[in-house]
Amino acid sequence: MNITDLIDENTFIFDKTIKTKDELFTSLSESLYQNGYLKNKNKFLKDLYKREELISTGIEDGFGIPHTKSKYIKKPLITFAKTSELQDYTALDNSKINIVFLIALPKNAQDSHLYLLSELAKLLMDSNFRENIKRVNNPDEILNILSL
Repeated sequence: MNITDLIDENTFIFDKTIKTKDELFTSLSESLYQNGYLKNKNKFLKDLYKREELISTGIEDGFGIPHTKSKYIKKPLITFAKTSELQDYTALDNSKINIVFLIALPKNAQDSHLYLLSELAKLLMDSNFRENIKRVNNPDEILNILSL
């Protein structure tokens, strides 16, 4: 399974008016629902928060990888959001999250979420990759960076 195979740029969010984790997760859920990926956006949102309660999915340098497996997801997806710095979503290095890759997988996806998390984490360990992603302003730029 390749990361780019699961990306749908129609679900991407570029919105500097988003200032909280709740606004971000709600916007992402709405985008996935509007694009046909969710059976129920409110129940998916609950699953996303349930996972987030275990430990924050913020990693470092303003990046987060929220993820969940849910019976309300119709098909696997990775999406992207770039927002203002979120006041209530911090990374392990205490930076404010403003860029996320959301991994949404059906409940029966077995361990593919671990593989995808690992692959995204490897990419985000590269400071050049992070800097390139920070500069993106549209979906095509993200797809180009991920395709390299």
